[in-house]
Amino acid sequence: MNMQENKNPSSEQFIELLGQPYDSKQVQALLEPYGIKRVARPDSPFQDDIIWSVKASIRIDVYRSPKINELTGRDDLSSEEWIIGAIHFLAPGSDDRIKKPFPGQLPKGMTMNAAPDEWTDAYGQPDIYEQGDWIGGSGPYLAWRKSGMNISVEYETDENGTNTRILCVTFCLIGCIGAWRKDYPEVFAP
Repeated sequence: MNMQENKNPSSEQFIELLGQPYDSKQVQALLEPYGIKRVARPDSPFQDDIIWSVKASIRIDVYRSPKINELTGRDDLSSEEWIIGAIHFLAPGSDDRIKKPFPGQLPKGMTMNAAPDEWTDAYGQPDIYEQGDWIGGSGPYLAWRKSGMNISVEYETDENGTNTRILCVTFCLIGCIGAWRKDYPEVFAP
C-alpha cells in the first residue's frame, strides 16, 4: 500500500477484503488513518464472529467453514481460516456503540448522507426497495445483487416523517444476509 492510499483509505479497499481470510494487521492498516491502533481477532467458539471498529464506525462479519460455504453456496472458501463475509459502514442508530457516521467516502462517490435516489442513480434499480417499517428501521430499504456480492442501504425516518438518514450500508458476499435468502430467494439465494 502506498502512502497516498494509507492517508485516504477508500471503502473499496475494505470491500475488496470480502471472501478473503481475515488478517487483523491488514485491517488495522486500513483503519489506521481513522486513528485505530489495534483491531481485534475473531475469538468466537462458533462459526461466526463480529469485529467492531466503533471509532471508525465499521463492522466486519467473519465466518468459518462450513457456515461461510453454506451461506454463500460456495465450497472453495477456506475451512481453517476466518473469512470476511460482510463489511458494514455504520451511522448512529445502527448500534448503541456507534456515535458518528463512517467518515470515509463510499464506492461511486457516495457518502453516508446520500439520499435513496442517489443510490438508485449509482447502482440502478434495486432488487428490493421497501418503504416504511421493516425489521431494523423505519425508512427506505434498498438492496442489490451484484456480481459476487450483495449491497444494502438501510435508512431511518424520524417520527415526523421529515428527516431520513442512513443507518447502515452493507456489502457482503452473496447469501451472507440470511433474511434475504429466505424472503427473496429468487434474488439473494446463493
